[in-house]
Amino acid sequence: MLALAILALFLALAIRNWLSVRRRYRNIPGPFLSRYTSLPLALHSRGGKRHLYVHSLHQKYGPLVLIAPNHISCSHPDAINIVYAQGEHALPKSDFYKAFVIDGTPNLFNTQDRLEHTKRRKALAHPLSYRSVKEMEEWIANNMLKLVRNLDRECESKSSSQQMTHSRLNGVPMGAETPGRASGEEASCLNMHAWFNCFTFDVISDLAFGQSLGMLDRGTDVLPASCEDTGVAAMIGLRGRAAAFLGLFPPLVAFGRTGMLIRWFILHFWPDPLIRKGLSSSDMLSDIATSCVRKRLSSTHNDDQIIRNDLLHRLLTELRSSEQLIDGVKEPLDEKVVVTEAMLLLTAGSDTTADSAAAILWYILAHPAVHERLVAELDENVGTLSHDLGAADELPKHDQVKALPYLTATIQEAFRMFATNAFGLPRVVSDSSKVVTLMGTNIPPGTELSVPAYTIQRDTDIWGDDAYEFKVDRWLQDVKSSESVDVKRADPKYLLTFGAGPRMCIGKNLATLQLHLLISTILLRYKLELYDPHRGLEAIEGFMNKPVEVLVKISRR
Repeated sequence: MLALAILALFLALAIRNWLSVRRRYRNIPGPFLSRYTSLPLALHSRGGKRHLYVHSLHQKYGPLVLIAPNHISCSHPDAINIVYAQGEHALPKSDFYKAFVIDGTPNLFNTQDRLEHTKRRKALAHPLSYRSVKEMEEWIANNMLKLVRNLDRECESKSSSQQMTHSRLNGVPMGAETPGRASGEEASCLNMHAWFNCFTFDVISDLAFGQSLGMLDRGTDVLPASCEDTGVAAMIGLRGRAAAFLGLFPPLVAFGRTGMLIRWFILHFWPDPLIRKGLSSSDMLSDIATSCVRKRLSSTHNDDQIIRNDLLHRLLTELRSSEQLIDGVKEPLDEKVVVTEAMLLLTAGSDTTADSAAAILWYILAHPAVHERLVAELDENVGTLSHDLGAADELPKHDQVKALPYLTATIQEAFRMFATNAFGLPRVVSDSSKVVTLMGTNIPPGTELSVPAYTIQRDTDIWGDDAYEFKVDRWLQDVKSSESVDVKRADPKYLLTFGAGPRMCIGKNLATLQLHLLISTILLRYKLELYDPHRGLEAIEGFMNKPVEVLVKISRR
């Protein structure tokens, strides 16, 4: 009966969409089923390969494709400035983002209200400015020192004390909620993605909650108080996959009493265990954030913690300064607002940085010539690290590495090849929007639009005939490659790593600083090679595209 009820719901939605689509989008090419239901897109999203499916549609139908009943994907370069326009032409976020709202309180990322977004962005702009982030480099360096000491011990150990299980680390695929540890199945074989997760989670929790989650101390992202052996990275991955699926069916996402009823039904009766697990993971992440924020706000015994000028302190200062006056009295700061923004920092600020770092390292190690040239640049400009690091200030500083041309170009090229958000962030043409025209076609109000980053970042018209190849030289002023073959110079405006337009990722400065320091430190400190150089970079997509693991052989330089 339950299966029949769910089938009837989707059938009713398909009939409604059919009546609408045959009138509005008859001139837009796309798969037959996608004109009447979002199920094909949802199934590929559920399978973790939505970006590849959308890319295949563009290869078949061209740059303008109807991928769902009211959703057009446009892979033409000009679409970036239209779909993600600034100012009065900016398009609002669609109902897709409601699936990412927790407890009915939106944050900077998922709020659809333009005025509320402006208010939230203003509150976070100063704390996440480069100047502010740079002032917190010491906290980042302290966690970097912990990471290095862990890796040093792994290098010195003849055998790993924590064996990798056959399940994928970090719990990314369904059926692998047990995240495993950061060590590999043989001596000196490590999963660097797992270690990067521990590092970035500790950094962000240190800055956003005023206390580290202690993952580097334990060598795992499983929290000691957790009732399940599920790591935080696993929770975020599962939450993203569930939300990316449910976001395609807005009637399944609601708030208030109706939302609570729907959510309870999905948690207990939805036939797909991944969706149920994703929702429960979302609840657990919310509990973690709430507990950490409450502990910080209610602390009266540790004066240093209260006045600690970290990211949470700066966020609270900005939020309180934006409080409204009601009858001459300031409205008290809603704890839920602080929690939801802190959780955004934890999930987006740490998880995506670790994913990007893992992908960058894989591309470096998969191309030995790039690896060799990078190490030479770092040796020349930073120098050899002390054999026995005694303090965090002995590690590379951001001022030493932020302007290194080959390091910067390598990171940019890895961003291009591995888009952390690959399928395209949706916007909607509202009734109040200016007329939107894509490739000569007027787009009616109510239509969702997206520009697929994976496809744009492999467009041969933009990047050249070698768009599917990893070539660092395309980002350098010298456009001659090592083989003396012309390389088309890259244009950063087509790189969608941090999004585009008014909703561009506000955490770019913090992520970039961490990535520069992380990659530089690892390459300066260790000899690295891929455990299996013939294996590609395996990834699976929820909302974000995540490497499954990056196994390396590691030793001290």
